Amino acid sequence: MAGGRLSTSKKSADAKERDLLKFCGPTEYALQNLENLVLYCQHVEGFNDPFEFWTEFLKGVPDPEKERARFVAAATAWGFPDFDAAMAQDPAEYFESLEGLQPPFEDMRDGMRIACFGSEAENLLMWSHYADGLRGFCIAFDETLIVEQEPEGYLTDVAYLDRPPQVDSFVYAVAVDQEDYHLMAIDETQTAVTYLGKTDEVKWIPIYKQEAKAALSHMHRLWQHAFAAKPLEWQYERERRLLVQTWEDDKAAILRPYPKEAVRGITIGERMPPAYRERLLAIVHKVCGAIPVRTARRASDQYTLIIESP
Repeated sequence: MAGGRLSTSKKSADAKERDLLKFCGPTEYALQNLENLVLYCQHVEGFNDPFEFWTEFLKGVPDPEKERARFVAAATAWGFPDFDAAMAQDPAEYFESLEGLQPPFEDMRDGMRIACFGSEAENLLMWSHYADGLRGFCIAFDETLIVEQEPEGYLTDVAYLDRPPQVDSFVYAVAVDQEDYHLMAIDETQTAVTYLGKTDEVKWIPIYKQEAKAALSHMHRLWQHAFAAKPLEWQYERERRLLVQTWEDDKAAILRPYPKEAVRGITIGERMPPAYRERLLAIVHKVCGAIPVRTARRASDQYTLIIESP
């Protein structure tokens, strides 16, 4: 990601292995997108929840006296969670050196284009709200093939919170620097062990790896809060998002292509109109070939769905 450094890892380090599912209503538009193998990625202003992107962005070197909480957050990312211990390191020079590393989150958000996905194939509310009450269909994607297409994308789970988050660009800059520092330390230590015979230093490598991983995780969490945070009321969606950074000067959506191999399967709602089903299956056969096509049916004895082969 330009300016955000997340191109080093296209998927959140904290993300669990979950399905990547696109629920679609029985519309002409949905058929066209599948036939053309494109994902609709919209500008932040296209979302229907008024609390979307309600994040407060903070930036600049924090004053330890006037902005103690921000200072402690930055010092924690540096490796000194205790205020007095951080002040003992005389952080002013180090912090000032990082000011230019702060990502312009607000500008980036205006250029961001986002595609939304579900993660649970049997989610009743997703089938009701986004697939028109089992009249639509659900596409299962291979997330690696989706993420790796151009323009570059980043996949993250949505964070469901009880209040709007704060995202501190300076804390992010500290995390970027700490990841760089510890990755460099790993390389230097491996060189010392391999070529200089300093085998006693190998004990530091797991520690450096742990610190680099912690820094990257911190970056992912801030990125998630900047672009993928929603009120708790939306938690039923178990949403995942593909973030695509552009530097467009308008708010138009983009259609991001993906290869046919990215489609792992299709699940059709049992209430889909027969004529629409026929057209959908023809497109699937033409574009995707022999992929699994299943049907989502209502169970007769409980409020649940059964996903079965046709």
